[in-house]
Amino acid sequence: MKKSKINFTLYTLIAFLFLGNLSISYAQNKSVSYSEREQAQYNYSYSLGVQAVVYGWAPVMMDVAKVLQTSVDQPMNNGQAPINEFGPITRLWDYRDRSYTTPNNDTFYLQGWCDLEEQPIVIFVPEIKNRYWIMQIVDMYTESVVDLCNATIGEEGGYFVLAKKGYTGDLPENVPVYYSSTRYIWLAGRLGVENEKDLKIARDLQKQFRMMPLNQYPNGGVQPEPKNIEGAPKVEFPAGLDWFKRLDQVLAENPMPEDVELVDSFKHIGIGEGSIDGLNEVQKEALKAAFNDGFQIILDAAKNSNTAVNGWNWEFNAGIYGTDYLSRAAINMNSIGLNSPERAMYPKRYVDDQGIQLNGENTYEITLPAHIPVRTEVGGFWSVTMYDAKDRFMVENEIDRYKIGSMTEGLKRNDDGSVTIIISNKKPKNKKMRANWLPAPADDFMLQFRLYEPEEVIYKGEYELPQLYKIEK
Repeated sequence: MKKSKINFTLYTLIAFLFLGNLSISYAQNKSVSYSEREQAQYNYSYSLGVQAVVYGWAPVMMDVAKVLQTSVDQPMNNGQAPINEFGPITRLWDYRDRSYTTPNNDTFYLQGWCDLEEQPIVIFVPEIKNRYWIMQIVDMYTESVVDLCNATIGEEGGYFVLAKKGYTGDLPENVPVYYSSTRYIWLAGRLGVENEKDLKIARDLQKQFRMMPLNQYPNGGVQPEPKNIEGAPKVEFPAGLDWFKRLDQVLAENPMPEDVELVDSFKHIGIGEGSIDGLNEVQKEALKAAFNDGFQIILDAAKNSNTAVNGWNWEFNAGIYGTDYLSRAAINMNSIGLNSPERAMYPKRYVDDQGIQLNGENTYEITLPAHIPVRTEVGGFWSVTMYDAKDRFMVENEIDRYKIGSMTEGLKRNDDGSVTIIISNKKPKNKKMRANWLPAPADDFMLQFRLYEPEEVIYKGEYELPQLYKIEK
């Protein structure tokens, strides 16, 4: 499987909009009579607006998640917690949870948002053996800061310092230090849960993680008992001019020096000037159109990005994007803060073997081999999860099954050890097939495979998942 990636940079986008697609901006304004100067102003603001949407999609998503998840005065059992505190999610997420797209149904989450402006943060990781876990840490642009897990630090755990680049104060001796480019960072912890019997053991481990400001090291950060609350809060994502205002705020709080030339160009549309409300009506209309078209560009990339093999789309550059802003936007539209390939791979698909959108009115099957190359010695495992195609959240179903994976109990295997999964909205008539049934919504859906701690053959693009076929009911 040959790897490729989106290299449709913002500079390519400029050329595309100005040289090949000016008709878009003109077409959207046939009902408006603009002077020659106003039309030129509209076109330039529109072009900058589309660039800003592509560049800023990921950091705005992160900021929306940060505000949503930290707007409480104590930790909640749905993952919310104040800044610089852990929020434990004490059950496997399902259709009720809509804080961010494509959450998993495989692990407990333990998440937190840190503010590194005043001083570094120290986290403590307990000893964890024979279990998948990761503390994934990303900056506000979803660039990887570090992944702490058994594969990178071993089973013993310990203390780890997180600091903002440029910090010059004293740090504890013999404690690893990791630096972020941005003031705010997201700690997305995951702890594998094998079955119902394993829930209590996993919760006890989850409670042992601690987060503390440097001045409370080494004894701070004991997790208080979280407040019980039903379900995760629903995200409200800004649109139109409100989205550009949010971007202006996020860039001011989390500037990236290496992007200064590009970001400075956005001053023409009020970003960096704090003056979006002061733009004229022509510019405002251009930005509204730019948001809509920028969204469609990112959505198309999200559905078709990177390498497609047997209908599965693979992402090989998550967590390290550089100037590939469209890949960053597309990957985060699908799954915010996607893990680096060495830690997990997330091939997804929207279509069947004929390239037709998956829909629950049909019946599909896929036969997975007996062995899928994940590193079980460090807790690796696999799963495939069902999501609604439009919003990419899990869907309620009659048997409360949202995924099938290597830890799913009761699966029926074929004689050669392979597993045939049946996917449909209606329960299979054949009782033997029901053990391997993954329920689908009645409408369009997508599937996301998860390969936790994949072997090298996977993240180097040398492994193929089998095709998924539409079959007769």
